[in-house]
Amino acid sequence: MFLDHQGDVLLGPLNAPICASAHAEIRVEGAEFVAAYEPTLKSWKAAWKWANGCAPTILHNTKEEYPPAIAVRPAYEKELTTWIQNGWLIPYDEQRLGPPRALIPLMAVIQRAKGKVRPVLDFRELNGHIDTFTANSDVCANKIREWRRRGTNVSILDLRKAYLQIRVEESLWPYQTVMIHGRRYCLTRLGFGLNVAPSIMKAVVDKVLSLAPEVSRGSSAYLDDIFVDESVVNRRVVSKHLAEYGLESKTPESVWEGARVLGLNVWGERNMLRWKRGTEIAEPPKKLTRRTVFSYCGELVGHYPVCGWLRVASAFVKREANSVTSRWDEPIHGGPVPQHLDEMVRQLKEHDPVQGRWDISGTVARIWVDASMLALGAALEVDGEIVEDGTWLRPDEARHINMAELDAVIKGLNLALTWKMKTVELMTDSATVHRWIEDGLLGKARLKTKAANEMLIRRRIETVLALVREYQLSLTVTLVRSIDNKADRLTRVPNRWIARPDMFGTQACAAAVNDEQSTVSLIVTVHHEAGHPGVRRTLYFARRRDPRISKREVRRVLSECDICKSIDPAPAKWKHGVLEVPQIWQRVGVDVTHYGKDLYLTMIDCGPSRFAIWRLLIHRSSVEVARHLESVFYERGAPEELLTDNDTAFRSREVRLVTERWGTRLRFRCAYAPSGNGITERCHRTIKVIAARTKCSIQEAVHRYNLTPRDDRNAITAPANAIHRYILRDRNEISTITPERSTDCPYSVGDAVWVRPHAGRCDSQYCKGLVTRVISDQAIEINGMPRHVRDVRRRNRTPQQTFGSAPQPAVNDPTEEYSKEQSRWVGIPTHAEEPVPTQSVHDQRQAQTDPRRSTRIRQQTRCRLLGCRPADCLGDQEGQRDATLVSEEFSSTRDLEIRRECSE
Repeated sequence: MFLDHQGDVLLGPLNAPICASAHAEIRVEGAEFVAAYEPTLKSWKAAWKWANGCAPTILHNTKEEYPPAIAVRPAYEKELTTWIQNGWLIPYDEQRLGPPRALIPLMAVIQRAKGKVRPVLDFRELNGHIDTFTANSDVCANKIREWRRRGTNVSILDLRKAYLQIRVEESLWPYQTVMIHGRRYCLTRLGFGLNVAPSIMKAVVDKVLSLAPEVSRGSSAYLDDIFVDESVVNRRVVSKHLAEYGLESKTPESVWEGARVLGLNVWGERNMLRWKRGTEIAEPPKKLTRRTVFSYCGELVGHYPVCGWLRVASAFVKREANSVTSRWDEPIHGGPVPQHLDEMVRQLKEHDPVQGRWDISGTVARIWVDASMLALGAALEVDGEIVEDGTWLRPDEARHINMAELDAVIKGLNLALTWKMKTVELMTDSATVHRWIEDGLLGKARLKTKAANEMLIRRRIETVLALVREYQLSLTVTLVRSIDNKADRLTRVPNRWIARPDMFGTQACAAAVNDEQSTVSLIVTVHHEAGHPGVRRTLYFARRRDPRISKREVRRVLSECDICKSIDPAPAKWKHGVLEVPQIWQRVGVDVTHYGKDLYLTMIDCGPSRFAIWRLLIHRSSVEVARHLESVFYERGAPEELLTDNDTAFRSREVRLVTERWGTRLRFRCAYAPSGNGITERCHRTIKVIAARTKCSIQEAVHRYNLTPRDDRNAITAPANAIHRYILRDRNEISTITPERSTDCPYSVGDAVWVRPHAGRCDSQYCKGLVTRVISDQAIEINGMPRHVRDVRRRNRTPQQTFGSAPQPAVNDPTEEYSKEQSRWVGIPTHAEEPVPTQSVHDQRQAQTDPRRSTRIRQQTRCRLLGCRPADCLGDQEGQRDATLVSEEFSSTRDLEIRRECSE
């Protein structure tokens, strides 16, 4: 096989001569694959087609193996060794095949029915690049119905290592590489787990069987299992025919002598074939979750044609598991689920309903249908034997029982039509349904009903009559007693499974709690006495007193509980936003970070380029930050928006003046939410890791970062190559971007809320606050400080609080400290007063009585203006020079507003 210039698969070279052999023309092509028989190798070679005709450059998986259990490790290693010895796995030759394109993880799958351990490849990432078309795929249930009509003189053939007999085109080997003991191998055969593998296997086997008319007429295949009707063709002839076209099979088995057919054990007995369950009944899992319960019930029912009462029982247990859990892996402790599973297993070991007659013939059948408040049931009977049954649980808000009976009739007729029955006798225990259908078939009388669902009933009757006409059925209806209805057991579970044992002793109490107000007070009382649990646990305790309480009522009452919302509340949902903007240098994330002992001002483009700029700061001060910002603006133009954290340097007057001169809007992320500037934080990590690993300077690490393509393939996506694709904006130009306005924010200005304190624990009381501004769908201002909506809960207003009342400051809220610091700005003439010595002020403060924590002035460890310590401002000559420069810079101002701590 070869690939042309358009990426399509070709069988053989473009100019290859046509071979005269008939085998060379054998070719199978589907929408997602192409396969051809190679007579020289006597084997099939296949290649899949990539989605959209484009092969991925490389897959990103790095996991080599999912470690198997210690007990199965020897068998797993032995099977892999066999693969290597047979040449299915070969060492990867990079010179011949090029660089590997994918790494497929290995794992072990235990086949309990066969007692084998099979190595399987996890193709999930690769499958995402291959489209599948399953419209013509075989269905196991339909294939079983077809085989059961073949009679009793039948055999079964199983291909030996079926998928491993199909070779894969060599150009696709780089996508099937695995790591075994530190060495890379490539799989040269079709792997189990590839999404197109079943389609390729089905097409190849069907093609081979169709090459001989007698073999095609007497055999039927389901993937690698081939069912042979020996009244048409001998099984050895089929096996030889398969081997002639490169498909090796195991020794054929006679079904009469006992064989395994599609997971069922089938054997001959008294001129007929019988079948039963193909595996032993396992014990229920010790650790019960929704996932394990569904898996265990699925194993019990499987794809077996007849299950009897087991089908409705397993469906009921799965519904119970759904009701007591909210997640797939949530543990199930106690309750009815373990008891019902144990009871099911005991009944199965005494009498397993999964069994019946295998061989079916004729077109005459009897359909048993029934319905209850729990489920619908239908069973198909042929020659006195139930050959297939089905159960469907009804929803809790079920309609009238007569509607359910009609639904069961339609499902029963569909079951008979799948078996291609022509003469059907419908057995029902509903007199109403019997009269409706009989009158409709005979035309004896029109439908008479005054039910609210009259039109729905008429539509179902018309559906039954349409099926009879379209498929030319000979349908008769027979009324039987419920005790004689064979479908009755398909719709019933024991009464003790449905009845609650705690309902009988609480009816007297429930009678006293009838009105809505009493129900609310009962829920509130139960919720408080139980320790303020969640909805499900409160519902459990409330129903012990009144079984009529609904989950909706409990949820409504708990949503108004201020205690639950102010102490360790449940996680809130919010509309997630996006930090990225569509234009380059439109929004720039700014932050101050450190690497080693050095401080850097970082600027990262939030647009498509992600260009990064790092500037070394001499000291952490607002003047230094403003100077570097304006320097970058002169070099590269000013962005329309700066996204920063709530550092005092960014909230300073100097930075605000710079942004106002350049017409740039300042946006502060939410307090205590680093993800609000996530693009900048991720850039910090990337550049610091580059510098730490390569031992290079920060400048070189930033340079490498800006030259690295974002898609790891095209140099055009590198930040440095994309940054100059924007129009620089002059500071005299007016910004055209409009501020984002919230449309879905759950809060509005004036709302009373609870605010999570910084570094609060699970028992910490949330602080009170008022919404002063809505920033976006994710951010709001609480008393002037931006906070994320996930840290806010709505607070019920007290009767004394009005809408226009002043907001109550939050306890230990940094907003309060920020407002107090702003209020301490004073006007000091720069030429008339001498600075007060720091030592004297310090002594005066020591003499004062320490105020409360929420009102006392904090001792500053850094100069607000210069970002250095007070001792450095007095003793360090360089710090004094900087202070002098700043003083001279603002000497033209009559009154300079500075903080009182700066004079210290």
